[in-house]
Amino acid sequence: MKHLTIMGNKLALLLMFVAASVCFSCGDSNDEPSVTPASVQLTVKLATEYNKVSLGKVKITLRNTATGKETKVITDAGGSALVSNLPIDMYDVTATYSMSAADFKTATGLDAEKDSVLFSASATGVQLVPGKATALNLELNTATTDNFVLKTIYYAGSDRVKAASDYDQFIEIYNNSSKTLYADSLCIAITTMNRYGNGHPYQSQRYVYLEDGRYDWSKAQGMPKDIDANNAYYYANMVFMIPGKGKTHPVKPGESIVIASFAQNFKASFTNLRGDVIKPQAPELTVDLSHADFEGAYERTKEMTNPAVPDLIIVHPGNNTYMRLSNNGKEGYVLFRSSDPSKYPLYLYPTKPNTQGSNSQFMQIPVSTVIDAVEVISPTNDGYVAPKAIQKKDDAGYTWAKSGTYSSMAITRKVSRLDGTRRVLQDINNSTLDFVEMKAEPKAFAPQN
Repeated sequence: MKHLTIMGNKLALLLMFVAASVCFSCGDSNDEPSVTPASVQLTVKLATEYNKVSLGKVKITLRNTATGKETKVITDAGGSALVSNLPIDMYDVTATYSMSAADFKTATGLDAEKDSVLFSASATGVQLVPGKATALNLELNTATTDNFVLKTIYYAGSDRVKAASDYDQFIEIYNNSSKTLYADSLCIAITTMNRYGNGHPYQSQRYVYLEDGRYDWSKAQGMPKDIDANNAYYYANMVFMIPGKGKTHPVKPGESIVIASFAQNFKASFTNLRGDVIKPQAPELTVDLSHADFEGAYERTKEMTNPAVPDLIIVHPGNNTYMRLSNNGKEGYVLFRSSDPSKYPLYLYPTKPNTQGSNSQFMQIPVSTVIDAVEVISPTNDGYVAPKAIQKKDDAGYTWAKSGTYSSMAITRKVSRLDGTRRVLQDINNSTLDFVEMKAEPKAFAPQN
């Protein structure tokens, strides 16, 4: 009995200790685990060619890619700002600065087109670290408006049942200058990117990436060793060229050309590539492309073409059967000019030794030929943003149709100002700031603020 009593006492003491521990835990007023906030130390400066003038206060926006919440601050006159108490997440950071026309004249010797000139800089996918100030340096730059620009990119498509699915995609190119330009030999490249980033459990076993997540094209089979494969070129899975003899296709100031996948009136009945006759239940969700200037169908999909609309020259078809744009929004759009783009070489994705990658081939486009570029990156549901493939000098940011796939929504360049009746579109080489989302409509303009 004595042995049992001792054991009973020990058990009682043990239970009392456990109960006390539980009660102590329950009594703790901080039920949530402590999270150390993060901060960003920003340093902003003007690009070297503008250093004859002093920088003023710069507007900064930090967008949490997971939640969409924006934090806005203004730097001091020296371009510095410390942003504290930020949730630990990934951020896109945008800086904007309005330089007075007088300062712009001092810096460049050029007259500004209006009272001020907008400068911008961006950084994407900035991952904050707990309890640490992440240092971020941004360089402000601007662009001149004296050439063709990509005005509208409609890649999302329309309702798959009630409208035209992704048959009604189109790209619109706009003359943003004050003189007549010629579209002959203009080329459109649809460029690739690493959609997954470093660390993907499958893709990272096959492909070679740079530290920033881009493909390391210097490791592609057959790539010359004496070129800067990763910075001097873009890599396109499709390339198209506008035909002409030099002055066949004039485009007046403030006018545009529309390039359709198929130049059909999708608001009316049409026959799809399966031979089905489709009568849209909701024609207001799609577009009439029967008056497009060019179309991008291949030989295998000629049954959907419009005989009255000229074809693009298919320079590099990729693995498609027509100019089919990625409707989930992960491609680059590059406008360039070349008299013979077919001379550019083709390469496979860079793969690791003893592995096999995709058999898709990508045309190497010299960055030096680029007229305009827009990078479309649609973040994933958890806020992940794919690594940028377009260089910041061509597009400092990225954009996407935020309403998603089959939404009938396009990305369209903002109107900056009016020059008489001619609309001058905003082009500061930062699609985050230059574009808005709107209902797709050929030759329509974004509302002016």
